[in-house]
Amino acid sequence: MQNKELKAKVFPRIWAKTLKGDKITRNYMYTLDGPFEESRLFEYVCAITHAMDIPTPIILQSHTYNFVHFNIAKFLASEFIDEVDFDFFTLENTTGTIKPIPRYFREDM
Repeated sequence: MQNKELKAKVFPRIWAKTLKGDKITRNYMYTLDGPFEESRLFEYVCAITHAMDIPTPIILQSHTYNFVHFNIAKFLASEFIDEVDFDFFTLENTTGTIKPIPRYFREDM
């Protein structure tokens, strides 16, 4: 019971980073103000990109799916409307799986 209370107090964190080749050029750790909500992903990305002083990318359904189920979303430089000085922008959930992986991806079933 004590473990559940501890987990409820820990809010998810998103690690955002820009990469040029294999090198990280910028990084930022964003702590959510409450539990993760899939519908607020654009709001989270806007806050992160504003803090990192980079343009906001176009968020596709595949980005949302990958972030929710696999804890990572990778944006290419071509998915930004403005010119950017990096090759990739990556978001990683650092606190564990948000939703379980669908059954057809699980090997134990």
